[in-house]
Amino acid sequence: MSASSFPIPQMKSLRHLVTFLLLCLAGVAAKAQSPIYLFDDFTDGTVVLKNRSVVKTKFNLDIFHDKFLYKDGDQIMEMTDFSNVATVLIGERTFIPQGKSLYEIIEITPENNLLVKWHRKKNPMGKKGAYDQLVHGSSTQSLDPEYYSPSLSKRGGEEVMNTISENKYGLFMNGNFRTFTDKRSFLKLFPGRKDALETAIDEQHLLFSDFEDVVTLVKIAVQP
Repeated sequence: MSASSFPIPQMKSLRHLVTFLLLCLAGVAAKAQSPIYLFDDFTDGTVVLKNRSVVKTKFNLDIFHDKFLYKDGDQIMEMTDFSNVATVLIGERTFIPQGKSLYEIIEITPENNLLVKWHRKKNPMGKKGAYDQLVHGSSTQSLDPEYYSPSLSKRGGEEVMNTISENKYGLFMNGNFRTFTDKRSFLKLFPGRKDALETAIDEQHLLFSDFEDVVTLVKIAVQP
C-alpha cells in the first residue's frame, strides 16, 4: 500500500490529541528566524501516527532551517520528534519520516518513488557597493534588486546573499533506504549504469542542484 493511500481514521476525542502532543510533537515554540517555506502559506494537513491516531491542523516546512512547523492557534510550533509518526499529508503532498527528517514522496514510476528532503542554503554573492553594484574582489556587476534578499541593508559593504538548492534524496533499494546528494553518491547506487548515467549528465547538462534534473536521472537509472 502506498503512503498516499494510507487509511486515515478520524480523531474522536481530546485524549487522542493529548497523546499526539505527548508522544509525537515534543512541540516547542519556533524561534524567530528568517524562514524559507516550502509552501506559500501554512496549509491544511494531517499527521498519521503509528497507532493510526490522527491530528489535523495547518503545517509548513522551513527548508532553510530544516524545521517542521505547525499552527497551534496563532502560535507557530515546531515538531521535533518523528518517532511515532507514520505519514504526514499536507495539501495533496505526502511525506514520511526517515530518521530525524521528513522526506516528500515523489512518484517516478508506478513501481519507484523518489524521496526528497527539501533544503536551501545561503549562497554569498559578494559585497554590496555604491549604486547597487555587487563587488567580487576588484570586479563589480549590476545588482538585480529582485535577486537578493529584500531584508538586507541598503548601506554599502553589506554582504549580499541568495539561496541555492541543497536537497537530499533517497531511494528504497532492495529493502534498504539509500541516500544521495551529488553525482558521486548517486553513481555509487547504480554501478551497472554508471556509463549511461554519466553520458546523460554530460550530454543533457544535468545538475544535482536542479530537482527536475534529478528526476530525469532517476528515471533513467530505474528503467528496465
